[in-house]
Amino acid sequence: MKLAIKILTLLLSILSPLYTEAQNIAAAWEAMPAHILPTISKNARLDMIDLYNAGMSAKVATFTGDTACLTAMGDNYLFLRTSKASTMQMMQIVDGKRLFYAIITTIEGPVANSHIDMYDEKWQPLEAKKFFPNINVADFVNLPKSKRKEREELLKKIPLHTIQYNMTHMTNDIIAIPSFLQTLDEETRKEIEHNFHKQIVLQWKGKKWKVTK
Repeated sequence: MKLAIKILTLLLSILSPLYTEAQNIAAAWEAMPAHILPTISKNARLDMIDLYNAGMSAKVATFTGDTACLTAMGDNYLFLRTSKASTMQMMQIVDGKRLFYAIITTIEGPVANSHIDMYDEKWQPLEAKKFFPNINVADFVNLPKSKRKEREELLKKIPLHTIQYNMTHMTNDIIAIPSFLQTLDEETRKEIEHNFHKQIVLQWKGKKWKVTK
């Protein structure tokens, strides 16, 4: 019996660093430093959480005079419209003894373009490149790299190199979408879009995301 108690105590001591830091996404968003999302106050965040949990429209006014709305929230994921032209996705990921947050900020004008930031459990910034592969417009071209000239000609037709990212919170994967195709006139887009992947899946592999197409 004493041995069983010692084993249980040892297991709890190993797991406690993880579980004492882990919290649901609502608590994590409440604790998020103001500088990460300066347009919405902490009190406003609390109001949005309460409204959402009550099944009501979770809208608040921002410091910029816009309206923010919390549209989705689970245990480890939330989606927030921060203004008419921007959104924020936040995911809490537990990897063994590590806990960290991935935040995708998307500006939707003239077309959607996203940026990813990473933070540890204390909201200290992490180097995103250690977790997230660098995706660019060329990665979406589905022609073989041996067709160098054809690839170069395609890329010359892309004026804005915009990419949209969406989280799939059930798997921790991230979907990259070639929003840059929407910057083209309709004739050019129809002419070349078949030469581009419709999306790139960044699959969560336990320590970082890796590209699958």
